[in-house]
Amino acid sequence: MLKGPARVWFSKLTPNSISSFKELSTQFASHFIGAYKYKKSTACLMNIKQREDETLRSYITCFNKEAFSIDEADDKILMVAFTNGLWKGKFLFSLYKNNLKTMSDVLYRVTKYMNVENVLLAQEEKPKKKERQEEA
Repeated sequence: MLKGPARVWFSKLTPNSISSFKELSTQFASHFIGAYKYKKSTACLMNIKQREDETLRSYITCFNKEAFSIDEADDKILMVAFTNGLWKGKFLFSLYKNNLKTMSDVLYRVTKYMNVENVLLAQEEKPKKKERQEEA
């Protein structure tokens, strides 16, 4: 019994256009092959790079989105891929300096740094607001 898109596809076939089950299965597979979601490998994580002007929050969001789409991501591979993609700066230096052992440790440190980023960005915004008020 067919349901959903498979039923719609089947009902649109021209009557007597298919002569065997093998032909039916071949046409079915060729029609629906694009809908199959292939599992990603951890290698795709190595392509995620933090841009120089990108916040840590934005990078971790992008990294996590990809990491969650991988079924069996090893903790060590996640750590290597994450640090490999980081922009070379103070945060990366602190990760290497502290020799973190697990991705949980890395994420804890990421959270602390993101909070600092937010404070610094908020402080940068304050003078701009004051300047605008003085101009008015």
